[in-house]
Amino acid sequence: MAEWQSLSTRFNSQAIQPSFLAAATTAPSFNPYAAPQANIITSAMMPKFELASRGSRLGAAFLDGLVGMLVAGLPMVCGIAMMDNKGDDSLSTGSVICFILAGLGLLGLIIYNTYLLSIQGQTIAKKWLGIRIVTNPDGQNPGFVKAFLLRSFVNAIIANVVPLYSIIDACFIFREDQRCLHDLIADTIVIADKPGA
Repeated sequence: MAEWQSLSTRFNSQAIQPSFLAAATTAPSFNPYAAPQANIITSAMMPKFELASRGSRLGAAFLDGLVGMLVAGLPMVCGIAMMDNKGDDSLSTGSVICFILAGLGLLGLIIYNTYLLSIQGQTIAKKWLGIRIVTNPDGQNPGFVKAFLLRSFVNAIIANVVPLYSIIDACFIFREDQRCLHDLIADTIVIADKPGA
């Protein structure tokens, strides 16, 4: 008819464009037909770490034990020394206080070391000696599960069940990567906190 007009003169042409045409004219954000690609991580892409020396790891284990003896063992010894030797089972007030202090000290030390391990991958002694635990091979913070549950708690259970396990675990430090059995269980490695320092 003579009065007919094209839609583009009356309306915006974009507004009446079918949705399938609009989708066809815009570039997709990804190509669904592209070949799949694997995220391959090679050893060359991994960060390089300076392994903690065997001496610093031994020193950290020794210092952690010494701190535990001072915090919990010293009050315990004092409590035993203050016990009454009268033949009865009663405890003096001083002994009870010392035993309570020993228990609280041990509990506080465990909580604090667990916190440090979860947040920084370090115990008090590892922090003093400048070494820390990281995941292998990417060097991330191991967190609570790897640094405490697997590396310490599960390892302690195995050590109490398997004879000579603790000696074998310690001997594994002479491997090239210096990873003990508890490191292999938790998939961790101990490095110098400040490489090159």
